[in-house]
Amino acid sequence: MERGKRQVNYVFKKREKKFADFYEDDFTGKSLEGIITSVSSNSEIFVPCFSQCPGGTLETLYGVDQDSAFLDSLSPESMVSMAKTKTGSKRLQQCIAKSRPEEIEKIVSAVAPSMGELMTDLYGNYMCQTLVQSCSSSQRLALLSGMRTTIIKIASNSRGTHALQNLISLSNLAEEENIYQQCFSGRVLELSRDPNASHVIQRLLMTLKNKYFIIKEILGHVKELAMDKLGLCVIKKCVRDPQIFNEILEHCLVLMQDPYGNYAVQSVLETWKEECAFEFISSIQNKTAQLCIQKYASNVMEKAMKIENVRLAIVRELINEGKLDLLLGSQYGCYVMRTAALESDRRAREELAQAISLIAPKLFNAKLQTQWDEIMANLR
Repeated sequence: MERGKRQVNYVFKKREKKFADFYEDDFTGKSLEGIITSVSSNSEIFVPCFSQCPGGTLETLYGVDQDSAFLDSLSPESMVSMAKTKTGSKRLQQCIAKSRPEEIEKIVSAVAPSMGELMTDLYGNYMCQTLVQSCSSSQRLALLSGMRTTIIKIASNSRGTHALQNLISLSNLAEEENIYQQCFSGRVLELSRDPNASHVIQRLLMTLKNKYFIIKEILGHVKELAMDKLGLCVIKKCVRDPQIFNEILEHCLVLMQDPYGNYAVQSVLETWKEECAFEFISSIQNKTAQLCIQKYASNVMEKAMKIENVRLAIVRELINEGKLDLLLGSQYGCYVMRTAALESDRRAREELAQAISLIAPKLFNAKLQTQWDEIMANLR
């Protein structure tokens, strides 16, 4: 083994010396052309590639830039066709990644009229997503204008939705917002329930400064959207709007008991907190016990327990109406009581503990014993 190591070291030292001699003899005092000639005639020697050389860059040495020459050789039609192929899309993305303005401009000019078909293409959509990241605002506007007539189709497409969301997230011009408003007006309700377009509507709500055209179409339909799996996501994105907030509370009782609608009410409670206390208490008055033991409504009641004014009103009603035994006899009711115990102040905990101790002898469900013990532990 020792002999093998000596042989390897000898080979490396010999090559290092050969390279040093070559560099000293052949490179010193020579022009770039001379260096290249010397390197090509000594193919055994590895010479690292320098991005900058004395007397000019390698691009100057080799003449025309490869990417620019490649893009110049393509007609707009052939570039669009190329973007729809796996290797072609990758090649164009490589050109885009270098972010040279003249190259980006060539690509934008070529593909802008065909953005509608490229955004929904298996490979073209990846090129589009890369392109919009490197565009200037004016170039981005040109691309958006090119897809104006097909933007609804793009939004509803499983590939196009991702590329379009990417484009929307970069929007910052009033002209862009105007195009989105013109294209999506009258289609918001329909698209909010679409598996792909729903995400585009959500992105518009998160990005645009003037989103009232979306809110305007939603108003009067908040209940039905909140009870839809995809529509719910749209409602949650605009729950800060006072009109949306009021309409959710208007249908509070129905929404609380719905598998999806209950999340809309929870979102209102999380967002508005004390500001929505009076309206919420008014909506659930005299119905708190029934809501606390209902599968979906109990989630909302737990959330409500974290708002002081609402919690006090709920606990007071439960104690005054003697409904604590109903809650403690239900799995969902126990969850609500546990949250109440954790969130209450010392005085409220003492009041709750005293009320529960009076009904404790009537409780016999062994399956809930662990939850009762946890509630009492939190009340101490």
